[in-house]
Amino acid sequence: MADFSPSLTALPDIRLARRETHPDRSYQWDNQTRKPDRGLVIQRTVCGSCGFTKGSVHTEVLPDQAMLFRHGEHSRYGITPDSSLPYETEYLVMDPGGGVAELFEGLRAQYGPVLRMEADGTARRILLQLLIEFESNRPSDRISRAESLYLLLLNLFREQGRDARGRDPVAYGRHLLETRYREPGNLKEWCAEIGISREHFSREFTARYRETPAEFLRNLRLSHARGLLNISTRMSLEDVAALSGFASVQTFQRAYKRRFGHPATRTKR
Repeated sequence: MADFSPSLTALPDIRLARRETHPDRSYQWDNQTRKPDRGLVIQRTVCGSCGFTKGSVHTEVLPDQAMLFRHGEHSRYGITPDSSLPYETEYLVMDPGGGVAELFEGLRAQYGPVLRMEADGTARRILLQLLIEFESNRPSDRISRAESLYLLLLNLFREQGRDARGRDPVAYGRHLLETRYREPGNLKEWCAEIGISREHFSREFTARYRETPAEFLRNLRLSHARGLLNISTRMSLEDVAALSGFASVQTFQRAYKRRFGHPATRTKR
């Protein structure tokens, strides 16, 4: 029997977690001056405010908001002349292993580098738990820390989707598609839940994301189905179709062949 010894070094981990208070405007950082060690940072404002600039875009990071950035990237942050004082922050620096970099960049790509982090939300509670562990010098084991990082990022995704429901129905619609594509729903039903017409949603979604919501939904379902076919030789095509959100196996097979150029049965073998 082959020796299977998975390495925990592939999992994400936390390099640093701190709470800080800065009473004056000398608090300034340019991420380009930091070693490009691929550290990923989530920094939440507790009190006061902090300016974050990436490229030519400047954003004020207010209480209950967090900025996401990478060491070595072209961005900077600090207390601006019109920011209130003192500035209190909670932050952690994590390694990008185990897929957290993809989640991190997905958050920034979809919602920008400054996100909502509710004071009483699950994401913030996870952040506080990690901060307390590091302050006590009794951090949890590597697997527990990795699990907490995944949950922190996933709950940040969930909070942005909820926040966008009334403020940005198109972003909320995308959030629904990404989180519920395996359910046997359709765009008409989801648009009714969002509160806008299917025609308006399709037009605005396509203008913003460069593909129709129907294409986006179908690609999510097909990618999920292909993953199932690659890992299971015993699952029937009917089960694959149902678990991927397709209304029927016939619809799934037609869409699969159009997308990948060959029948699903070939991938299954």
